[in-house]
Amino acid sequence: MNKEKLINIAKNFKIDGEPIKITQCESGHINRTYALTYKTQENEEKKYILQYVNTNVFPNLPELMTNIRNITTYMNKKAVENGESTDRLTITMIDTLDNNPNSLYNKNWRMEEFIDNTKTYLTTENLDILYEAGKAAGKFQKHLNGFPAENLYEIIPKFHYTPNRVKQLEEAMENKENKDIRSERFELAKDVIEFVTDKKRLDKTNIITNSLETKKIPLRVTHNDTKLSNILFDKDTEKAVCLIDLDTVMPGSIVYDFGEGLRTGITTAPEDSQDLSIVSADITRFEAYTKGFLSEVKDIITEEELELLPLGVWMMTYENAIRFLADYLNGDIYFATDENIENHNLVRAKVQLKILKQLEEQENEMKGVIKKYGF
Repeated sequence: MNKEKLINIAKNFKIDGEPIKITQCESGHINRTYALTYKTQENEEKKYILQYVNTNVFPNLPELMTNIRNITTYMNKKAVENGESTDRLTITMIDTLDNNPNSLYNKNWRMEEFIDNTKTYLTTENLDILYEAGKAAGKFQKHLNGFPAENLYEIIPKFHYTPNRVKQLEEAMENKENKDIRSERFELAKDVIEFVTDKKRLDKTNIITNSLETKKIPLRVTHNDTKLSNILFDKDTEKAVCLIDLDTVMPGSIVYDFGEGLRTGITTAPEDSQDLSIVSADITRFEAYTKGFLSEVKDIITEEELELLPLGVWMMTYENAIRFLADYLNGDIYFATDENIENHNLVRAKVQLKILKQLEEQENEMKGVIKKYGF
């Protein structure tokens, strides 16, 4: 989209000054994102994020924006009550000139303040960064403790409802379309299918969901996408600032956010690595993240939730393994694939499998780390 059109769209939001620079942000595969720099009347520079939200992925955008507004308002109010600074605590949406109740212009456009002097990481081998990442996920939980999670909209139904993911895999295995292609893919994926459909693993898939349904563990606000690239770090101190990308905020379990953060944080190997020898679940990385996370939530987390944390890492990894596998069996219709990587989604599934095996082997060590920092 050209510069003039973007400037005209931005004029529909309550911002002062004149635009002097516009750049498109390349990260992210769902929404179109632009960074806009304005010169204020005080001759200072101020940056904003202008974003076109993909409503094919997020069809209930007003509900999504209501979730964001409600939780960020709660976080700021709670920080003020506790005498904490709200500076860079969370994202701040910009209102539209017509005071749209969801801060949306023309159904798809939204704007937020740019959180300055920050950076993100895609991967890291630095244990201090992983510790800070754990703290960021923990602070998010701490600042939203007490928020009535049941009042949030479920933006993506059954997002982390693992039994539903298992059902989707079963449907993929029963799909009779493209029989010749599927026959070959079933043969290539035979070992992966056997591993993930083993009864002892299938029996674990409803433990967290059952614990929520029976109220053995509390329903909480969950971010649901606590990967490293969704955490801002201060450029100078490398301390975690806050979690961003709140589009998947929904009701769920603290176990999900812990598990998703470590699913990507426990190994530096790419999720589509074709060399499985470099894929490993590093217990020292697990400890660094866990130490940071529990330092923030130690006073609010329940004993039942603590006991489920190692399972959360396993479950988030298992979910991704079966999602990659189901997409592979269906002919790669969901996840984008690289033509230079043969059987790309199968490769991804095998990486998750390698991590799953090591997580199972290190279960007692993980429990020991939880006991060290949480009990």
